[in-house]
Amino acid sequence: MTFEEAVKHENNNKTVNYNNSKYYVIGHNKLTQTVTIRELSGNLLFTVPVDVKAEELS
Repeated sequence: MTFEEAVKHENNNKTVNYNNSKYYVIGHNKLTQTVTIRELSGNLLFTVPVDVKAEELS
């Protein structure tokens, strides 16, 4: 996935796949071309945001 596609997923609140799990894109850093993702879960207190390169997402 490209950085621009990941940002579109963030804007449209769509899930992405990372390591065979579903995540929401919750932020992005244009300077480093990374996105912040949070695992799709019923309890947000127990999910940790992760910064990844957009190319790692599908």
